[in-house]
Amino acid sequence: MKQILILQTRPGIGDLCIFLSSIHEIAKKNLDKEIILVTKKRTRAREILKNDKLIKKIVFIDEEIYISGNGFFSNFQKLKDFICKSCFSEAFIMHYGLRYKLACRLGGIKKIYSYPLFKKKDNISKKIYEQTKLWLNVDSYNRNANIHLVESNETKKNKIVIGIGSSGITRRWDNKKFVNVINFLNQKENFHFLIAGGKNEILNANKIISNVSKNIKIDSMCDYNIDKILNKIENSLFYFGTDSAFMHLSAAIKIKSFPLFGDTPTNYAEYSDYISPILPVGFKKVSHNSDAMHLIDDKKVCEVLEDFLKISA
Repeated sequence: MKQILILQTRPGIGDLCIFLSSIHEIAKKNLDKEIILVTKKRTRAREILKNDKLIKKIVFIDEEIYISGNGFFSNFQKLKDFICKSCFSEAFIMHYGLRYKLACRLGGIKKIYSYPLFKKKDNISKKIYEQTKLWLNVDSYNRNANIHLVESNETKKNKIVIGIGSSGITRRWDNKKFVNVINFLNQKENFHFLIAGGKNEILNANKIISNVSKNIKIDSMCDYNIDKILNKIENSLFYFGTDSAFMHLSAAIKIKSFPLFGDTPTNYAEYSDYISPILPVGFKKVSHNSDAMHLIDDKKVCEVLEDFLKISA
């Protein structure tokens, strides 16, 4: 069977989610071919997409093709060799620049679809949407990411997922404000709060847990594996918290997400109908270096979440 190579080398889980609808749309238009996704290990793509029926194989370029410590030209040769040994009839390169396109050309791929040569300051979610429409010659497609999960037996839906981690210090929110929101929500109903973060957030999670009102049901998921986290998110009411992988994962399994955007470009949320950012007071949009997380009012967050609970009741 002929194969299609998709190269998506942005490294994060959020990046994977932003590009996922485009990857799926390419696959849907090529059901007679096997889709091979080449990406980076930090996307956790194998764990997240292990039940995906449209992607045949996932290869981590930084672990299975490149050799750590090798120079640019040596790793370029490794990529070309990988392509030569495969049966790719087409390649879709979700990246600017020449090296991936050249490796595909030298590797014998005839049809190559790629970004322009020179990088521009683009809206990344809009760029891949527009580029995919052009590649596939379609007017539109569903931009929402979709992660396929095995149905769980877990009961729904009094859980609320709270994301406290982020990729940078300027995207963090004050623990006291998290505590205030949790206490407020618990006055409305006895929810089960689940704190989401990486292992480096365990200390912060424990601080929040120790400072909320007594008798609140609250647990940390900071040491959970991806499978368990996805299962908990799937059976939750909504997500709120920092711009993090958990925001994107929530949206990708159709759970409403209310991220706190104080230093994140608002266009990062445009790819999903399930993401509704909460911005700092007085801001209509946010970008990198806004450094305004401290201006996101916990009372405003409470109002937004209370309104959602009324609508979804």
